[in-house]
Amino acid sequence: MALSDRMRVIIRESGLNQKEFAKSLNVTDSYISKLLRDESGMSNTTAMLIGKLYGYSRSWIIQGEGPQKGAGLETKELSPLQKKILADIEQMNIAELKALSAFIESLKVYQKEITGKAE
Repeated sequence: MALSDRMRVIIRESGLNQKEFAKSLNVTDSYISKLLRDESGMSNTTAMLIGKLYGYSRSWIIQGEGPQKGAGLETKELSPLQKKILADIEQMNIAELKALSAFIESLKVYQKEITGKAE
């Protein structure tokens, strides 16, 4: 089964139309159209978001391997801010991702310092 076929299954089972589904992921309708025409691949970030929102396993979404539904996946709704951040990360180049990672690590250090706790 091609990625486009798996996307059709996910969209159909979500009960949303293509435009609503794209909005739920904070991506464009044209991006979903490209996925449905096998004109684009899917990133791990998008697959993880679909998994989190709709309960599908990342490996099934991307490669068509393993169980379709992820065992034990949380399906809680992400906040609009979380969706926006994931969409922003999706657009970053490697240098920006490294900078973001460094910021996150410095934030963890700061949090340890103010709480006095080790992870």
